[in-house]
Amino acid sequence: MKVTILGCGPSQGVPVIGNRWGDCDPSNPKNRRSRPSIVVQDGESSILVDMSPDVRGQLLSNNISEIDAVLFTHLHYDHVAGLGELRTLSFLAKRRLEVFATQDVLDGLEQSAGYLFRSEASDDANLYKPSAEARPINYGAAFDAQGIQVLPFCQDHGICDSAGFRFGKFAYSTDVAILDDTAFAALEGVEVWIVDCLRERPHPTHAHFDRTLEWIERVKPKRAIFTHMNFETDYAETLARCPKGVEPGYDGMVLDIH
Repeated sequence: MKVTILGCGPSQGVPVIGNRWGDCDPSNPKNRRSRPSIVVQDGESSILVDMSPDVRGQLLSNNISEIDAVLFTHLHYDHVAGLGELRTLSFLAKRRLEVFATQDVLDGLEQSAGYLFRSEASDDANLYKPSAEARPINYGAAFDAQGIQVLPFCQDHGICDSAGFRFGKFAYSTDVAILDDTAFAALEGVEVWIVDCLRERPHPTHAHFDRTLEWIERVKPKRAIFTHMNFETDYAETLARCPKGVEPGYDGMVLDIH
C-alpha cells in the first residue's frame, strides 16, 4: 500500500492569504501546506480521501490521474470544495465514481452539487451526465471501496462528527478533537497513523501537540505523522520536539506500508 499526502494544512492553508507565515519558516518548502487530503493506492485501486479546494493542483503536482473511488470525512469547506473535479475524474475513469460517506454528508454533497449525482436535463451531447454513485456508510461497519477494505470510525470534531478511516495497517484521522474508546478500539494494531495536530495550544475543534502525543502513546503505531497543521506549527521546530517514530507530515509525502 502507498499513501500520498496531497495536503496537510489547515482550512486556510499555509501561508494564509496576505502571505502570512506565522511561526513557519517560509524558506522551508515543507511549511507550504495546502488543504488536507490523501490518496491511498493498493493493488490496482486508488482511493481519494476528501476533495479540498486545492485538489486539482494536488493531483497534478503528484502526477495522479486515476482515482477509483472517493471517501469524505465530513462536510467542511476545506474537505469538499473540490467536489466539482469529480467530473474530470469520472471522465478519466470512464465510469461514475463511487462516493462513500455517512448519509448526512452524502445529503449535503447532493444538495450542493446534485448534477454530479443525477441528471435532470435532456442533453444530446450528454455533457452533464452524472459523475458519482452515492454509497452511504455507517461507523463501525467495514466496506469495500474498489477492492480496498475500509473501516470507518466516528471522531468528535468539536462542532460535528468526522469520519476516521482504517485501511488495514494504516489509519487516517484528520479533523478530530476527541477520540472515544470505540475509536481507539478501531485503531488497535494500526502501524502507520496520520493524525490531526493543529498547533501547540489547545483548540476546541482540533487536537494539539500534547493531546496528539497522548493518543499516539495509547495507539502505539510504529510511525505517526501529523496533519492539519496551521501556521503556528513550523516543520523543523516540531520535528525536533517529536519522539522517535513521530513526525510532521508535508505536502507530497509518500508512505510505503507493507
